[in-house]
Amino acid sequence: MSGELSLELMNTTLSWFDVHCHFDFDVFDGQRDEHWTLARAAGVSGILIPGVSRSQSDALAEVVPQCWNRHRLAGLHPYWCDQHQPDDLEWLAQSLVDYDSVALGEAGMDAHLDKSSRVSKEEQWRWFLPQIELAETLKLPLVLHVRGMHDEVSSELKRRRFSHGGLVHAFSGSQQQGERWLDLGFVLGVGGAMTHPGATRLRRTLRSLPNEAFLLETDAPDMKPAFCGGEINTPAMIPFYGAILATLKMCTLDQINEQLACNLARTFPKLP
Repeated sequence: MSGELSLELMNTTLSWFDVHCHFDFDVFDGQRDEHWTLARAAGVSGILIPGVSRSQSDALAEVVPQCWNRHRLAGLHPYWCDQHQPDDLEWLAQSLVDYDSVALGEAGMDAHLDKSSRVSKEEQWRWFLPQIELAETLKLPLVLHVRGMHDEVSSELKRRRFSHGGLVHAFSGSQQQGERWLDLGFVLGVGGAMTHPGATRLRRTLRSLPNEAFLLETDAPDMKPAFCGGEINTPAMIPFYGAILATLKMCTLDQINEQLACNLARTFPKLP
């Protein structure tokens, strides 16, 4: 289905936005134009491309044209802790200003990295905490990678009285954890994970939370939906996610699209 969009979604006048897409990753080389053309035909009007490391963020402008309505972020992701250098935090502060970035990210904490002995929690906190402070100073929302540590991260943000909200990317927590994020001013990124047969608990959680809680994301090229026959995920999947979310929430496609637009404007007020 990655190359075939239903006529209903192709013909819609609705506008969609992918709030988390690694469209600069090498796997898209040679086919980026094709995937963007397909996404635009499906009604995807723009994408947020998170930063994960200094080298990746600096190279992003050369890879994805500004005219594609892409908004690049900058952040230091826990996966790339072995690449981060002491002066990267100074670079990050300057880059967020230079990029006129709409958010700081992708940053956060991952319990699985600690369990695999790849990156300890202590090392992850060492890079994450200064980024919270920086986002507060610059009055920017955070784009968070949180896996297996929703309670710890939300508690830390509450303790620090972080006041600019943001996006919890690839949310897979409980209803109670989702409600805590909403209370802190965050929205929850949902996408391919909710389409898989085994995601019964996640779909039940999404049904229980208000429509104001969500934004759509692909995390492309990763997190393929269950119905994707291609090798990689792409931004063109976003309208399908919108249709699935509307079905889960028992509302029309127009209603969920309108609510998502409001959620986007509220979460990222610097987006044009």
